[in-house]
Amino acid sequence: MSKALCCFAFETLINKLKSESTNKVSLKSYFDVLHEDPSHLPSTAPLFITWREDSSLRGCIGTFQSYPLESGVFKFALSSAFQDSRFTPISAKEVPDLEVSVTLLDNFIPIANYYDWTIGLHGLKVSLDTSHEHYSGTFLPSVAEEENWDKSTTLYYLLKKAGYPITKNNVEDFYAKGLEEGWLRLTRYDGLKSYLTYHEFEKIREIVQAK
Repeated sequence: MSKALCCFAFETLINKLKSESTNKVSLKSYFDVLHEDPSHLPSTAPLFITWREDSSLRGCIGTFQSYPLESGVFKFALSSAFQDSRFTPISAKEVPDLEVSVTLLDNFIPIANYYDWTIGLHGLKVSLDTSHEHYSGTFLPSVAEEENWDKSTTLYYLLKKAGYPITKNNVEDFYAKGLEEGWLRLTRYDGLKSYLTYHEFEKIREIVQAK
């Protein structure tokens, strides 16, 4: 999709951690050196930034609101690195072992059948109001495939991520009842994902700085 956006996510992170204020590289410079045409990307989009360390999740935050790409990558590169409540903030010593992915979201479709989606192709967003409480959660399109989950398992963990207490043995009945009665909403969506390791980023950054 765009290695330049991934480079800019790393650029944002290292400048925050190392205060390299005089050596900042612009997103445009990464587009240029990678021969990517930014006009082929949407100017705004919902997006998520995901950090992994040695392939283990280290942080993931984004937005379902349409956001300008440059400011969106900047904002969520930092919030996913430092403000994901599931993890401690990323430290400078971890950077060489990091991988980043930028996922742009599109084609949101509410579904009435909880199995009307494809593993590896669609992301899922659940939203429900029950017992005077609101719950919501999402999984990006790559999550179920990476975790080797079937559909039922994915739906179970989606509710767990939303913070709703559920047991595995009644997941399908719960979704069926909620969708039929209207207090549960399930949306599938597409994701355009690009991925980069820190070592790949370093090589690209060296080329930019040598110009």
